This record gives sequence, structure tokens and C-alpha cells, in this order.
Amino acid sequence: MKHVITFLKLLFWLVVCQLPGLAGAGAVSPNLEWFHSLQMPPLIPPDMIFGLAWSVLYVVLGVAAFLAFRNGLKGARTALILFIVQLALNAWWTPVFFGDHNPGAALILLLVMLAEGIWLARVFWRQYRVSAWLLLPYGLWLVFAGYLNAAIWLLNR
Repeated sequence: MKHVITFLKLLFWLVVCQLPGLAGAGAVSPNLEWFHSLQMPPLIPPDMIFGLAWSVLYVVLGVAAFLAFRNGLKGARTALILFIVQLALNAWWTPVFFGDHNPGAALILLLVMLAEGIWLARVFWRQYRVSAWLLLPYGLWLVFAGYLNAAIWLLNR
């Protein structure tokens, strides 16, 4: 029974971490024509790479959350709040960038995500080192996304 509960906790966090992608998915497809009409910076990957990267990153975030919170949430209030805020910010970026066609506002949001993600990693580092390490690919992708977002904003103002 213990293994079933452990599996259900992992499944819970994997599902929760997919929600930002689901929340923003509806804003992407109807706005791809607008996105492709923009001037793009060097190093822009093909569209399919974005979906693949985010799918993998959401799974890694789910594993990080599972490991951090698998023994309950006692003493983990700050980490939990920061984690949920990070997911909410992540969910908000896609509708702002794609839905509102607003790379400038999306860039500000992304910078907030990056700062908040660093704060989250620092909190994780104190108690959940493996979870903190698992945030590294996400953080690196946010930096790369920040480069792309900033370049798109600058090239298309």
C-alpha cells in the first residue's frame, strides 16, 4: 500500500506540473501565424522543440516537487507557495505572449519567473537538494526563453 500511495503522490505532482502547459496551449495554435510573421533572432528552434522541451521540463518539475514534498508539507510552506507561484507565472506567460501579442509584457513576466525561480531554488537547496538540482534545466530553459523573448521584442518594436 505504501508504494501505491507513493506512486499516487508522484502522479499528482506530474499532473499538477502539466497544468501550465494546458492553460497556455489554447493561446498558441490560433496565434502561430502572428508568431511566424515576426522577425526572429538567431538560435530560434523549430516549433516542435518548444513543445518537446516544455513537456520534458514539466515532468522534471513534477519529479522535483514530488521529491520535495513526498513526506508531506510540514515545514515546506514557503517552498510550496513558491512552487505554485512559479507554475502560475509559467501558465500566464503563454497567453500574454501569444494571446495578447505582447512580447514586452511577456518579457517582464519571464524576468519575474526567473527571479522567483532562483528564490525557489534557494529554498529547495536548504532542504531538498535533489529538487534544487532538478530545477536547473528549467532555469536554463528560462534563460534561453528570456533571450528569445527579449530578442523578439527588440526586433519587432
